[in-house]
Amino acid sequence: MIQYTAFELDNLFEHHFFSNLDYFFAKSLAKAFDEKDPIVLASCAFVSKLLFEGHICLNISAISGTTRAVSETGNDLIKFPDLNSWINALQNSLMVSDNIQTPMVLDSYHRFYFSKYYDFQNRLARNITQRIFFKSSDMDEANIDEIIGSYFTQDHKNNQRKAVKHAANNYFTIISGGPGTGKTYVTKVIKKIFLSFAKTRGLPVPKIICVAPTGKAASKMDQGSTIHSILKPLKNSPGFYYNKNNTMQTDVIIIDEASMIDIILLTRLLEAVPLTAKVIVLGDVHQLSSIQAGSVFSDICKAKGMSPNLFFLDYNFRSKGKTGIENLSKAINENDARRLEDILIKGRYPDVVFKSLKSKGKIDYFVNKFILKGYKPFVSADTVEEALNELDDFKILCAHNKGEFGTLQVNHLCEKILRVENNFGIQGKFKRIIMININDYKKGLFNGDTGIVFEKKVEVNTFFKTQDNTIKQYRASDLSGFDPAFAITIHKSQGSEFSTVLMILPDRISPVVTRQLLYTGITRAKTKVIIVGDINIIKNALNLSVKRNSGLSMCLEKEILNNEKSIRKRIF
Repeated sequence: MIQYTAFELDNLFEHHFFSNLDYFFAKSLAKAFDEKDPIVLASCAFVSKLLFEGHICLNISAISGTTRAVSETGNDLIKFPDLNSWINALQNSLMVSDNIQTPMVLDSYHRFYFSKYYDFQNRLARNITQRIFFKSSDMDEANIDEIIGSYFTQDHKNNQRKAVKHAANNYFTIISGGPGTGKTYVTKVIKKIFLSFAKTRGLPVPKIICVAPTGKAASKMDQGSTIHSILKPLKNSPGFYYNKNNTMQTDVIIIDEASMIDIILLTRLLEAVPLTAKVIVLGDVHQLSSIQAGSVFSDICKAKGMSPNLFFLDYNFRSKGKTGIENLSKAINENDARRLEDILIKGRYPDVVFKSLKSKGKIDYFVNKFILKGYKPFVSADTVEEALNELDDFKILCAHNKGEFGTLQVNHLCEKILRVENNFGIQGKFKRIIMININDYKKGLFNGDTGIVFEKKVEVNTFFKTQDNTIKQYRASDLSGFDPAFAITIHKSQGSEFSTVLMILPDRISPVVTRQLLYTGITRAKTKVIIVGDINIIKNALNLSVKRNSGLSMCLEKEILNNEKSIRKRIF
């Protein structure tokens, strides 16, 4: 029998809809502001809950007057207040206003924020808009055209020529494209243009900084660094050495894997870059958003008024439309269930293998079948260097951490299988793959960095390869934090590519298994992807898309429109 639960803090906490953090956050605000209105308190806890789920704000207009299940298993439904009652309650609260002078902010579009995230959203929109409307460049057009002509033919596909020319002449450029579409090649040409321009004008060599959110993504760039290392975290206090009041010295900054960057980090990065520097942002709009709050890259790409600065690369130079991986990823992006099923079930492409998971016991069989071949070069490696060189050859990707199909269980299963396999000649030693989960600036290890643990008798040491191909060694006990990484989540795999990927999907519908997750997992594979799952679950995922509440697109549109109006007034 369906029961309706009131939108009230204590009641929803008792039903486990709010976590302890959500609940006590709202309680602390209630005490500080002597707030007793149940709608206001429940709204504050709800914003906290949504932030943990990746949303920047609570969109009140979208859910007012509706109902929602309290949990996935129970029959209780939350009945949300009607719009007028909800807005009136918030507007009459001392803890809520339309600016960051209060801990909570309600904007004119009925979106409810923590003031911190409202502030970062507005700062990011202003910073991007300032760059879009910054003074025109004085680059030599003839020089640009000459270099572009030497790298691209006149009929070159994919907007690559246009993207390069825009990046040379403007102060903010966004380039979106999947693996193999030439983003790395484009950045190479852009850098060549800036270096050539300085040389022909007798100017100093321009300082070009290349950054990415993770060490793995940064290692794929020429002289790449992580965003955190470039900003230089302060040792004994939060924040960074480089910030809006102390900008870094650079002429050009190229930001890769931008879909992984959350709103706070991107804001702090752009504020630390002077307006005189040219910013080129690269990413894949079809990929999963950042683990932290927001879907910043896609929000920026969706904003009206951004199109002159936005370039989509959709031709895959690596596969030229001939591989199963490319055709499968296109079917996913285009929500083409029939084409997806045709590729998976009929097995028309040798680089896409599908194994139907119809019984729970099969997961052990498939893991055993594929890892013995996939991880054999790694486990059989005679030296640490050889083992590190094999880390990108094969990887298991999962949708979840927990459960039978999650990384915790699959990692346990992998280690068990590999330890007892006699064919690898393991005698008194064993190598494990690990992934760092906490930034360690002293050691130069960052969240997402992958290395190995080498066990030999009583010694347990870890090894990591740096961007200059040197090997760092640490005792396992000296590392701040790491997880086993024979299997990692698809979220954690962003910014990486592997020769072969074994993607294990759950046997039931999950809000995590979305179109973006399928696309991201499949496109991590360079030569082959093996998918273990239920075809009906996979087809269902096409209709599930990650939608995160945010006001960034609208905020950016408003800033761009206001600047355009200001320019027209000055002209006329």
